[in-house]
Amino acid sequence: MNPVHLALLTLPTVPPVLEESPALRHERLAPTTSVQEPLQFPEFRKRERWATRGMVLQGFFGASFYETVEQSGGSAADVDGADEDAAQAPVLGGGAQWKLGGERIDLGLEAMFAFSWRSNATAIAVGGGGAAVAVDIDMFLFELYGGPVANIFLGDSTRVYASAGPLIQWADYSQDDPLSSGSDSGSGFGTGWYARTGIEFTIMPGTMLGLGVRWSDSTVDLDGGLGDLDLAGLQAVLTVTQGF
Repeated sequence: MNPVHLALLTLPTVPPVLEESPALRHERLAPTTSVQEPLQFPEFRKRERWATRGMVLQGFFGASFYETVEQSGGSAADVDGADEDAAQAPVLGGGAQWKLGGERIDLGLEAMFAFSWRSNATAIAVGGGGAAVAVDIDMFLFELYGGPVANIFLGDSTRVYASAGPLIQWADYSQDDPLSSGSDSGSGFGTGWYARTGIEFTIMPGTMLGLGVRWSDSTVDLDGGLGDLDLAGLQAVLTVTQGF
């Protein structure tokens, strides 16, 4: 073997060059890009439903509009204040509501109290011989009432509720004596029933403002020879509830 052939045999073998496909070339030369996640915004916190065994507090103020304000059955002159000043009285109160269960409709109990008063209010007394005489009455009422309550949320910021149950009243009452320059007075306890409903709107986190109405009917047994005080009528109030 001559030296030329020997040199050729000792040269390193060069692997053949493979032709690159157009697809591979496009992928190799394509600019490197990173896939960005879509911009995530924090979700607004929605108001949670009323938790079971949760308690909310409600306060209210407004006025009572009585269809019946009658003192009768005693030794004093009977008095009717239905169409007079005595038929209207301011009211202030509050209480609590507890959820016991339910999902779409919340079911629970409520316990409420209220103060109502009227001073120097005009009423009509029936004197001897059936003569009607104008008299002034003073009346102070303290009420305790409560019962089952149902509540439903309409969207995220509105609720509607309704309740009903027994009512206990303590009344302090006095009236002019149409036969003398003095007055007759007495106090006592009574019972009755109530039904109420209302709608409220969220004004800030945890606080709702709304309107409520209540119908009640009760009879108070007064001492001092005044007999019974019958009260029945509608109550309209502005409510503020906290705790949701």
